[in-house]
Amino acid sequence: MKVAIFSDVHGNAVALDAVLADIERQNAARVIFGGDLVFGGPAPEACIARVQARGIPCVRGNTDEFFADNRYASGDLLLEWTRARLTAAAQMWLGGLPFEQRIDDLLVVHATPWSVSELIPQDADAALLRRVLAEGRAAAVVYGHIHQGWIGRAPEGGLIVNTGSVGFPFDGDPRASYALLTRGPTGWTAELRRVVYDLDRAAAFPPGHPAPDRWAAMMRTARRG
Repeated sequence: MKVAIFSDVHGNAVALDAVLADIERQNAARVIFGGDLVFGGPAPEACIARVQARGIPCVRGNTDEFFADNRYASGDLLLEWTRARLTAAAQMWLGGLPFEQRIDDLLVVHATPWSVSELIPQDADAALLRRVLAEGRAAAVVYGHIHQGWIGRAPEGGLIVNTGSVGFPFDGDPRASYALLTRGPTGWTAELRRVVYDLDRAAAFPPGHPAPDRWAAMMRTARRG
């Protein structure tokens, strides 16, 4: 069985369309979204429409929680711009997404099995990897959040995968990134897929976006701004 998992779209609908098309070509039996769907990029409403139209199971990311309630009514210009482009129903849907998704012994979360915002770095030590698998109660844990894809195993063999980011990778490679997991006779294996998309079209931010130059530069350079 193949399972495609993508995360951290952040309002980049052009990259999302390219990834969804590539997933379809891989004949994945299941598709899961790993959180952070709309905040930052130029097309938040289009990203929600794509995911909802396909009925893709989702988990809640840290920026999705911005839309959950009034705790985040801070006057942040980008947050308010994004909210203005979303219906009340869309914001409620984002804020109400579940913390996790499971397929048998595979767990998908946004950041860790205990938090939507703590970090599992690429160079995580063995103790942290063991904690991730133990608290996740899983043979394989897939997450997003850090925008840097990697595949690793705990000393006992459990699989831990970061999907990278669809909309804004932070590893110097601007191609969209997602993970494709396959369950075989000996358990789960994973690969990271990189997908080329039209950066010029994606970086055409609409009038009124409060930080178009910064976000377009992050998109093009694949570095945190």
